[in-house]
Amino acid sequence: MKIITTLCLVLLSVHSYSQEIIPEVETVTRDGLYEEFYENGQLSERGTYIDGEFDGLFETFHENGRLSSRENWIDGERDGLEENFGQNGQLFRRSNYIDGLQDGLFEMFHENGQLQYRGNYTDGLQDGLVEFFDEDGNLSRTRTYRNGVLVEENRNP
Repeated sequence: MKIITTLCLVLLSVHSYSQEIIPEVETVTRDGLYEEFYENGQLSERGTYIDGEFDGLFETFHENGRLSSRENWIDGERDGLEENFGQNGQLFRRSNYIDGLQDGLFEMFHENGQLQYRGNYTDGLQDGLVEFFDEDGNLSRTRTYRNGVLVEENRNP
């Protein structure tokens, strides 16, 4: 009888310790200015929340303090111009968004500032003529897309 009682106590204690205790999590809806910093104290991100969603200008920064990206948000979706910059401050990418989807002109730039790539997006899909340029600004290749599907490519046009 003692063995059965001891066995039951051991099983009960093992069972009670094996059950995971899940702490209650409080849901917090962010509102207002949001900032995050690098360990060195330099600002790394800045944006605004409204009702828990990004809304307005959102910026990220390189550790050296220079702007890394700048984009607009409306109700938690990208909407408007987005620009990305290298650590030297040089613009290397520019695109547009509507309701969270890439829409409109998209451009990328070589390190020397010359246009590298220019194309168009419609509802998140490449659409129309895409042009590629070398570092001297010469057209090197073209592609044509229809609703995200490549339909034609020309090298050295």
